[in-house]
Amino acid sequence: MSLKITQIMLARGFGGAERHFVDLSLELADGGHTIQAICHRAFEQHAVLEAHPNISVIGARVWGAWDRLAKSATWRAIDRFGPQVVHAHLARGAHFASFGAAGRLIPVVANTHNYVDLKYYRGVSHFMTATEDQRRHLMDHGIAGERVDVIPHFSRLAPVDTARSTLSPAPVFVAYGRLVHKKGFDVLLEAFARYVARGGRGSLVIGGSGPEQTKLEALRQHLGLAGRVRFAGWVDNVRGLLDSGDVFVLPSRDEPFGIVVLEAMARGLPMICTRAQGPREILADATARLVEIGDPEALAEALVECERAAEACVERAHRALERFKSHYSAAAVIPRILECYGAAIRDARGSPAGSASAP
Repeated sequence: MSLKITQIMLARGFGGAERHFVDLSLELADGGHTIQAICHRAFEQHAVLEAHPNISVIGARVWGAWDRLAKSATWRAIDRFGPQVVHAHLARGAHFASFGAAGRLIPVVANTHNYVDLKYYRGVSHFMTATEDQRRHLMDHGIAGERVDVIPHFSRLAPVDTARSTLSPAPVFVAYGRLVHKKGFDVLLEAFARYVARGGRGSLVIGGSGPEQTKLEALRQHLGLAGRVRFAGWVDNVRGLLDSGDVFVLPSRDEPFGIVVLEAMARGLPMICTRAQGPREILADATARLVEIGDPEALAEALVECERAAEACVERAHRALERFKSHYSAAAVIPRILECYGAAIRDARGSPAGSASAP
């Protein structure tokens, strides 16, 4: 059965949560569902969403969480569309969706994407978290376990049939993301300098943009890595970047989930990742080389190992690819999201008119 679904994301930037909003809207639309995508007027992926015949895009002018005019306008648009379920992303999306939930039999499902302040989620009937750790956070703050579904994010990136069988003698390490402190690219540069000092022959490509770029480029110069490390800028062609490399590296200090990890799994790359929250749940020692957060020495050792013990790295990549196909592909995840929508719709129809769940 096809559904009418409103997706709300009111952030201006474009990170993992925003990518999930776009990918989910597109995947549901591909599946024959009719999608209303409500996003900030400045959201950079408007054109991608508008190009799909099953998606109608509403650009919202939002000044802040206090903006009652924007909240009212949002719900007028929702009422005109007439969805069976509203799916909100991040705190502001959940806050705006909660504003109009009372008095309507339209359930609000919220993706938290992180460890959230529940004051913005008072009208939410069901929660989706990407990890068990995020679910525990909600339960620790009074949300009943039966209101929370742990459903991982997914990647629309087409998986390779099989992971690569060998690595280059001078491997190309690739990393990408927003160039901000929590992503740990400074740690990666420190680690790469140690790798080079130990005779490592590889190179490093860092994709992405952000406020730390000038600082990171200065660190590259200070470490004498100008000839070995390239900053590739904002990455539109993720598949091309990954396929041009031998090994994917995620040096994050903080990573609640990590869609970039799924993309590397899908393309069959060996992975070196920190033991941040998301990677720790997605991966294991059998599928990636895991290192402690903020430890350039441990990261350098892992870089050296990929060059000198490539066979073990490739074996882990094969196992990671199979796990992606069974757990993190769209084919594996979308049915679970639709099941959550169905449960929320059934619960709303069985609730007294005018009631709304609250944390």
